[in-house]
Amino acid sequence: MTKTQLIAKEGYKGTVILVLAVLIFLWWGWHLLIFLSFLGLFLWLFIFRNPERLASDPFNPILIAPIDGEIVKIYNDNERICILIDVNWFDVGVLRAPIGISNYEVSKINGFFLRFIQESFKNIFNTKIIFSSKQDYHFEMELYPQVFSSANIYEKSAFVANDRMGFMKLGQLMLRFPAQFLDLKANVGDKIKGGQTLIGYIK
Repeated sequence: MTKTQLIAKEGYKGTVILVLAVLIFLWWGWHLLIFLSFLGLFLWLFIFRNPERLASDPFNPILIAPIDGEIVKIYNDNERICILIDVNWFDVGVLRAPIGISNYEVSKINGFFLRFIQESFKNIFNTKIIFSSKQDYHFEMELYPQVFSSANIYEKSAFVANDRMGFMKLGQLMLRFPAQFLDLKANVGDKIKGGQTLIGYIK
């Protein structure tokens, strides 16, 4: 489980490989490959960074952003506010609890990890991870990972708001929250930071 490490645990394997590559190229004295491997290592560490975050309003009951990205769609569906977040290469991939969660279940529908296809096909063919809160306002998060297969929800009995609760690098996240309990403050086009940006106030 990723906690307060410098990078998310999902980036460990790639880090080890790139460090070994740097050492090998240093030993051989291949200067161009030394530079490229150093550059690759720097980019890898940046992509899998795991920063500390504080909620923008820690004194009121709020719904905070569950992950870094851009809000690309907001709509109402069956008395729920649905917020679609697009997570790109350089967004922090650590998933954070948007509120305190004491009872939940996770399900997974296996599929592909395709990115460069039509949007209408992504939800049909791609892997989907569904997080459902069975208490605490009965909200849902649906993860649609693309390219990377390391997306997951960590196993834990409960989550405090802003806890690291999973990981998804590159993909989309759909947050569904009961409209009657949320005073929405976010807008389409907003760039958000997981564990920090205010999505709305809990009524």
